[in-house]
Amino acid sequence: MIDPNILSIFSIVFILLGLYNINSGMKRLREAQRRGQAIRWYKQINLLTGIEYILLSLVFLLSLSIKNNVLPAAFKSIVVPFYLLVLLTSAVLAGFVMLQAFRNVRLRQSATTQSSSTIIASNETAADVSLTTEQQAISTQRRRERRQKAAAARRRRTGRA
Repeated sequence: MIDPNILSIFSIVFILLGLYNINSGMKRLREAQRRGQAIRWYKQINLLTGIEYILLSLVFLLSLSIKNNVLPAAFKSIVVPFYLLVLLTSAVLAGFVMLQAFRNVRLRQSATTQSSSTIIASNETAADVSLTTEQQAISTQRRRERRQKAAAARRRRTGRA
Protein backbone atom coordinates (compact mmCIF):
# COMPACT_ATOMS: atom_id res chain seq x y z
CA MET A 1 0.00 0.00 0.00
CA ILE A 2 1.25 3.47 -0.85
CA ASP A 3 1.97 5.86 1.97
CA PRO A 4 -0.78 8.53 2.28
CA ASN A 5 1.82 11.30 2.48
CA ILE A 6 3.33 10.28 -0.85
CA LEU A 7 -0.12 10.06 -2.42
CA SER A 8 -1.01 13.53 -1.20
CA ILE A 9 2.27 14.93 -2.57
CA PHE A 10 1.52 13.29 -5.93
CA SER A 11 -1.92 14.90 -5.85
CA ILE A 12 -0.50 18.36 -5.22
CA VAL A 13 2.10 17.93 -7.97
CA PHE A 14 -0.53 16.74 -10.44
CA ILE A 15 -2.83 19.66 -9.58
CA LEU A 16 0.01 22.12 -10.18
CA LEU A 17 0.97 20.42 -13.45
CA GLY A 18 -2.67 20.44 -14.53
CA LEU A 19 -3.07 24.14 -13.81
CA TYR A 20 0.15 24.92 -15.68
CA ASN A 21 -0.93 22.91 -18.73
CA ILE A 22 -4.40 24.45 -18.75
CA ASN A 23 -2.85 27.92 -18.55
CA SER A 24 -0.43 27.25 -21.43
CA GLY A 25 -3.22 25.63 -23.47
CA MET A 26 -5.42 28.70 -23.02
CA LYS A 27 -2.51 30.93 -24.07
CA ARG A 28 -2.06 28.90 -27.24
CA LEU A 29 -5.78 29.10 -28.01
CA ARG A 30 -5.69 32.89 -27.61
CA GLU A 31 -2.60 33.15 -29.83
CA ALA A 32 -4.30 31.06 -32.50
CA GLN A 33 -7.38 33.28 -32.34
CA ARG A 34 -5.20 36.37 -32.75
CA ARG A 35 -3.68 34.80 -35.88
CA GLY A 36 -7.16 34.11 -37.20
CA GLN A 37 -7.07 30.33 -36.73
CA ALA A 38 -10.09 28.58 -35.28
CA ILE A 39 -8.81 25.77 -33.06
CA ARG A 40 -11.30 23.80 -30.99
CA TRP A 41 -10.45 23.41 -27.31
CA TYR A 42 -10.52 19.62 -27.52
CA LYS A 43 -7.80 19.70 -30.18
CA GLN A 44 -5.38 21.63 -27.95
CA ILE A 45 -3.10 18.99 -26.40
CA ASN A 46 -1.95 21.12 -23.45
CA LEU A 47 -5.53 21.81 -22.39
CA LEU A 48 -6.42 18.12 -22.58
CA THR A 49 -3.31 17.14 -20.65
CA GLY A 50 -4.09 19.67 -17.93
CA ILE A 51 -7.61 18.32 -17.51
CA GLU A 52 -6.17 14.80 -17.42
CA TYR A 53 -3.72 15.73 -14.66
CA ILE A 54 -6.43 17.32 -12.54
CA LEU A 55 -8.66 14.26 -12.96
CA LEU A 56 -5.77 12.03 -11.92
CA SER A 57 -5.16 14.12 -8.83
CA LEU A 58 -8.84 13.80 -7.98
CA VAL A 59 -8.51 10.02 -8.38
CA PHE A 60 -5.52 10.04 -6.01
CA LEU A 61 -7.41 12.08 -3.41
CA LEU A 62 -10.54 9.95 -3.63
CA SER A 63 -8.45 6.80 -3.36
CA LEU A 64 -6.75 8.23 -0.30
CA SER A 65 -10.07 9.07 1.36
CA ILE A 66 -11.62 5.68 0.57
CA LYS A 67 -8.66 3.60 1.79
CA ASN A 68 -8.15 5.56 5.02
CA ASN A 69 -11.86 5.57 5.95
CA VAL A 70 -11.92 9.36 6.14
CA LEU A 71 -15.51 9.54 4.94
CA PRO A 72 -18.54 8.36 6.90
CA ALA A 73 -20.23 5.17 5.72
CA ALA A 74 -23.16 7.14 4.27
CA PHE A 75 -20.86 9.03 1.91
CA LYS A 76 -18.99 5.90 0.82
CA SER A 77 -21.96 4.72 -1.23
CA ILE A 78 -21.75 7.98 -3.21
CA VAL A 79 -17.97 8.42 -3.35
CA VAL A 80 -17.07 4.93 -4.63
CA PRO A 81 -19.20 5.18 -7.83
CA PHE A 82 -17.96 8.76 -8.30
CA TYR A 83 -14.37 7.48 -7.90
CA LEU A 84 -14.96 4.82 -10.55
CA LEU A 85 -16.57 7.37 -12.88
CA VAL A 86 -13.64 9.78 -12.52
CA LEU A 87 -11.18 6.92 -13.03
CA LEU A 88 -12.96 5.80 -16.20
CA THR A 89 -13.20 9.38 -17.47
CA SER A 90 -9.49 9.97 -16.91
CA ALA A 91 -8.67 6.73 -18.76
CA VAL A 92 -10.82 7.76 -21.73
CA LEU A 93 -9.30 11.23 -21.71
CA ALA A 94 -5.78 9.73 -21.60
CA GLY A 95 -6.62 7.73 -24.74
CA PHE A 96 -8.00 10.85 -26.41
CA VAL A 97 -4.85 12.80 -25.48
CA MET A 98 -2.66 10.15 -27.11
CA LEU A 99 -4.87 10.04 -30.21
CA GLN A 100 -4.77 13.84 -30.54
CA ALA A 101 -1.00 13.86 -30.06
CA PHE A 102 -0.57 11.37 -32.91
CA ARG A 103 -2.89 13.43 -35.12
CA ASN A 104 -0.96 16.62 -34.36
CA VAL A 105 2.32 14.94 -35.30
CA ARG A 106 0.85 13.70 -38.59
CA LEU A 107 -0.57 17.14 -39.39
CA ARG A 108 2.78 18.80 -38.73
CA GLN A 109 4.60 16.29 -40.93
CA SER A 110 2.14 16.67 -43.80
CA ALA A 111 2.18 20.46 -43.50
CA THR A 112 5.98 20.49 -43.61
CA THR A 113 6.01 18.18 -46.63
CA GLN A 114 3.37 20.21 -48.48
CA SER A 115 5.03 23.56 -47.80
CA SER A 116 8.45 22.34 -48.95
CA SER A 117 6.99 20.79 -52.12
CA THR A 118 5.06 24.00 -52.86
CA ILE A 119 8.24 26.07 -52.51
CA ILE A 120 10.16 23.70 -54.78
CA ALA A 121 7.37 23.70 -57.39
CA SER A 122 7.13 27.50 -57.41
CA ASN A 123 10.93 27.83 -57.79
CA GLU A 124 10.96 25.35 -60.67
CA THR A 125 8.04 27.11 -62.39
CA ALA A 126 9.79 30.48 -62.13
CA ALA A 127 12.97 28.98 -63.58
CA ASP A 128 11.08 27.34 -66.47
CA VAL A 129 9.87 30.71 -67.82
CA SER A 130 13.35 31.72 -68.96
CA LEU A 131 14.20 28.34 -70.59
CA THR A 132 13.78 27.38 -74.23
CA THR A 133 11.30 24.66 -75.19
CA GLU A 134 14.09 22.08 -75.49
CA GLN A 135 15.44 22.95 -72.05
CA GLN A 136 11.91 22.85 -70.63
CA ALA A 137 11.42 19.34 -72.01
CA ILE A 138 14.68 18.16 -70.44
CA SER A 139 13.76 19.80 -67.14
CA THR A 140 10.30 18.21 -67.21
CA GLN A 141 11.81 14.80 -67.91
CA ARG A 142 14.26 15.16 -65.02
CA ARG A 143 11.46 16.19 -62.63
CA ARG A 144 9.36 13.23 -63.76
CA GLU A 145 12.27 10.83 -63.12
CA ARG A 146 12.91 12.37 -59.70
CA ARG A 147 9.24 11.97 -58.75
CA GLN A 148 9.23 8.35 -59.93
CA LYS A 149 12.40 7.57 -57.95
CA ALA A 150 10.94 9.24 -54.85
CA ALA A 151 7.71 7.27 -55.21
CA ALA A 152 9.68 4.03 -55.58
CA ALA A 153 11.72 4.89 -52.49
CA ARG A 154 8.52 5.56 -50.50
CA ARG A 155 7.12 2.21 -51.61
CA ARG A 156 10.33 0.44 -50.59
CA ARG A 157 10.25 2.13 -47.15
CA THR A 158 6.65 1.06 -46.52
CA GLY A 159 7.31 -2.44 -47.82
CA ARG A 160 4.95 -2.28 -50.77
CA ALA A 161 7.58 -2.63 -53.46
